[in-house]
Amino acid sequence: MKDFSESLTFTVPINSEARQRAEQFLRKQRNPEKAKQVYLNTLAVFAVNFYLRCMGIETSWSESLSCHPAIQTLMDIADLEVIGLGKIECLPVLPNQKVIHVPPEVCSDRIGYLAVQFESSLEEATILGFMKTVPSSFELHLSQLSSLEHLLVHLNQLTENIRHENPTKVQQPTHLSQWFMNVVDAGWQTIESLLNPQQQTELVFRFRGTEHSLALHSENSTSWMQKGKLLDLGRDSKSQPIALVVGLIPASSEEINIGIKVYATGSQNYLPEDLELRVLDEAGISVMQAMARNTKSIQLNFSSEIGERFSVKIALGDVSFTEVFIT
Repeated sequence: MKDFSESLTFTVPINSEARQRAEQFLRKQRNPEKAKQVYLNTLAVFAVNFYLRCMGIETSWSESLSCHPAIQTLMDIADLEVIGLGKIECLPVLPNQKVIHVPPEVCSDRIGYLAVQFESSLEEATILGFMKTVPSSFELHLSQLSSLEHLLVHLNQLTENIRHENPTKVQQPTHLSQWFMNVVDAGWQTIESLLNPQQQTELVFRFRGTEHSLALHSENSTSWMQKGKLLDLGRDSKSQPIALVVGLIPASSEEINIGIKVYATGSQNYLPEDLELRVLDEAGISVMQAMARNTKSIQLNFSSEIGERFSVKIALGDVSFTEVFIT
């Protein structure tokens, strides 16, 4: 797997589970050419599914037509359902192939197309790039592909469009690992625009005996990242603004150190007494917590694997705010 700070391509190892699934589908086909097509399509969907999940994007292979043998027989299809957004087509590319002949039956009702190139042994697959649509000729030259960064931007735009059309829809998670690719969810601001200079110099997170001052590093750094959001926990027309800050420091290609910090902001010098900060696991169970006691800020530091889901809850009395994250 490539480090998540790299954005041009993404290489996925083809494991035994993927091969077994592809072989199961292959055995249901009588025509050798169709069997080969189904085998490669299945491995391409596996690779894209692996990549999207690493990026914190939820998928459902079982709801994809490419998962059904009868459809595989009738169509040349390698679709993957992105939950809440639609289907992405996963286009297999053989070694030395320069042009993809896209099946006409998959040129509509897709939110995008990903080219997946296999090396000769089929032990690895590399996701080369992305296209929103395919040419009317149904031929896609590899040189026409956009970077995978454009895919992440495209999916975020689709998500935002759905939010605006249906604001009561279940809250979508904030994808933290995408911040390293300059894909930032709506509502998150730079630290400079959110905190005063004194607070910026105090933006320090400690992980496993080490100390990092994120405010001293460039906002565009691929090794350090920090964003913030302004919240208001006031009630009865009384404002109670606070700033939620998230700092990210890669620990490895599969794990990120995360710092969550809450600041008093506006005209307030101190956080409201009894303001509580919690980190919840995927099941909603509190695993860490901190409480303000006449302090300017409170913080929690921890590590999370890529693709892991968690929530941050900030509460003051009966007023609370919860932000859902995927690392």
